[in-house]
Amino acid sequence: MAMHKNYVEIIGNLGDNPKYLQSSNNQPRFTFDVCINKPYKQGNEWKSVKIWVKCTAWGNLATTLARMNFEKGSLVQVEGELRPDKWKSNSGEQHNDTYILVNEMRKMARPAKQENDDRRANASQFASQQSQATQEPEYYDDDDIPY
Repeated sequence: MAMHKNYVEIIGNLGDNPKYLQSSNNQPRFTFDVCINKPYKQGNEWKSVKIWVKCTAWGNLATTLARMNFEKGSLVQVEGELRPDKWKSNSGEQHNDTYILVNEMRKMARPAKQENDDRRANASQFASQQSQATQEPEYYDDDDIPY
């Protein structure tokens, strides 16, 4: 028997300040959009594709998230499941969307730029010392170091 799973986990930036609303049946709703940047290299140039994902939390989770002071640009991790959303516009046109029904959300800390620069300098210095000690040439530059 085939087993199907509906689980999504994304990390990205909030595109705008989240909205905390009450639905027509008085259920708390917390909605927001997350932008995921997918970098890729084309030749020697780095480019980025932006993917926008709609997210919604309901009930107690919505109320809890509304108190957590999320704001536009915050780096967040969102876990949940994909859900279909069908709606009609004012002109009567039918629309089909997909959104994430949020089960969990957390704000993530951004790494400090100074700390990353220090790590690169230390890695470069270590590589230079290793290269001199073994008399082998250095085959990579600082941009190839993965941290």
